Amino acid sequence: MPAPGEPGDETWGGVPYAERVHVGSWMPASYDPELRLIYQGTSVTSPAPKFLLGGVENKHLYHNSTLALDVETGEIRWFYQHLNDHWDLDHPFERLLVDTAVAPDADAVSWINPRIQPGEVRKVVTGVPGKTGLVYTLDRETGEVLWARPTVAQNVISDIDGATGAVTENAEVTFTALGQEVLACPTWAGGKDWEAGAYSPLTNAMYMPLRNTCARMLATDNVRSERARALTAGGQGGLEIYALAARHQLTPGTDYLGTIHAVSAETGETAWVHEQRAATMPLMATGGGLIFAGDVNGRFKALEQ
Repeated sequence: MPAPGEPGDETWGGVPYAERVHVGSWMPASYDPELRLIYQGTSVTSPAPKFLLGGVENKHLYHNSTLALDVETGEIRWFYQHLNDHWDLDHPFERLLVDTAVAPDADAVSWINPRIQPGEVRKVVTGVPGKTGLVYTLDRETGEVLWARPTVAQNVISDIDGATGAVTENAEVTFTALGQEVLACPTWAGGKDWEAGAYSPLTNAMYMPLRNTCARMLATDNVRSERARALTAGGQGGLEIYALAARHQLTPGTDYLGTIHAVSAETGETAWVHEQRAATMPLMATGGGLIFAGDVNGRFKALEQ
């Protein structure tokens, strides 16, 4: 988080430095030894709804961002903010570093940079960095957004400008007052969460363990209030640190919580989807063409890449 006078300070809307809290980097970074850059993801602010933190129009850098850091100086070479987060949809997860041709398929990819020369080989940082379940592919030298697409159902991002990478959040589910209740997809359980995905050079594809979730979320300054307790009946959770309470549910239209998506790093096309009732755990890609996977019910399986 920027201190007063540092770049990005103006994005906090005058919030005192002592109240700029909780933006974390609680998952491992990735490192490119040729570029000598560390790629680190960050998480949400506390509280999460930005009307409680200087205003929804402020970006609150550098939460929910990818930062490329000079390994020697710690200088921020570039950054990209994936989401101005009002729902606890952290973005600290693994960044995959891949050298690949870039040729996003317009039928599979929602947002494409119009300057891409299809088939050009680029050094990219890609994957599903956050709980929204979106795949983002960026040039890892410059931070230029090349393409992005959803995997699981989500309703918090309404648009990404392909030319600039600028993200537009869905105003219909953005909190603007205490007591407001919205249906947000996915929940703070993901989408994606800490469970790591995998990449296989055999297929040039990423394999991501995901969840089909939504939640009825309430912006509240008291998670023990009668209304919050009624909403979260059954122990499904209120998070005082984020000023949110929620009742979680499956995404409408599916009976499966757990899902694995195989996505091409070159085209963004979905190679296959595996669905199951239990939530999925981290994945491993093997040189023999398999994906090893577990789930929260203690089951282990092998899938063909």
